[in-house]
Amino acid sequence: MEIFYHVLINPNSGGGNGRLVGEKIVNYLKEHQLSYEVCFTGYPDHERQLVRELAKHTLQPYPMPNDKNEPYPLLLIIGGDGTIHQVINELYRLKKQYPIAYIPAGSGNDFARALNLPKDPLAIMEHISQKNEPTVCNLLHYHEAIYDEEGLVLNNIGIGLDAAIVYETNHSKVKNILQKFNLLSFSYLSAVIQTLFKQKSFPILVEANGKTYNFKKAYLCTTSNHPYFGGGTPIAPKASVFQKKIDLIIIEKTSMFLVPWIAFKIFTKKHLEAKFCHYIQANKIKIVSTVTQHGQADGEELGERSYDITFDLAEQAFWI
Repeated sequence: MEIFYHVLINPNSGGGNGRLVGEKIVNYLKEHQLSYEVCFTGYPDHERQLVRELAKHTLQPYPMPNDKNEPYPLLLIIGGDGTIHQVINELYRLKKQYPIAYIPAGSGNDFARALNLPKDPLAIMEHISQKNEPTVCNLLHYHEAIYDEEGLVLNNIGIGLDAAIVYETNHSKVKNILQKFNLLSFSYLSAVIQTLFKQKSFPILVEANGKTYNFKKAYLCTTSNHPYFGGGTPIAPKASVFQKKIDLIIIEKTSMFLVPWIAFKIFTKKHLEAKFCHYIQANKIKIVSTVTQHGQADGEELGERSYDITFDLAEQAFWI
């Protein structure tokens, strides 16, 4: 199958790793005499504008209409989870269904872990070039009723601890300095240590599988469609983008002194059976948090506020 690659590169993803990975992929395309064009993001949300232009003039659904006797125009994203989050949400807003090829170049790359992609970007590119059709994955679709917001999520939406960690990381005074030296993980680790003990419990209501659950001391509430968050933490080890289920993990805070033990259980994938953990799997879930909390979607801040969110699933084709 002949493909024309429309390569969208976020050069600043992963503290500049996007530029390095992009150069490797462009060299690969040249060496293998593959057809391509490249565009770079230059400012926040620029990928949305670039995708709008491609969707209007270039991209095609798969399979293409029979009368299209030309190479298939494939959108290839090189960036982090935030970059591809912006891309899929722009396509969703435009009500367009186009396959996406993806080569991770961020600092967390949780979605790449979920897809079990190789760490070598050239190995991913070689696999992409050998594919003849896309694979359908299930993403989270959410609607937040209080602010009337909706969209798609690659990884997870969190209320409580993980969202507070995202907030602390993004507002760290040394974040920009560490990012320049590709040491952003130190900023994240510092935020984790601070927030683990500072985060207070809060009440949360859940509706799923025809039942209503009330949790009085929620500490972390994460809705996910694959195992990972925070750069590889296996918060939902049973989740998969290839199954039509949503996984909800709620961790209750019993004592400040047990926080390190809770963290150990999560990192060793032994938390689902623990008393402090509540695990729900369904094809539709509603979460209500009336007490103001930080929220995050794919590592992007949703704000510190109350939440009334309904989750279901949406399909997205990936050329992986």
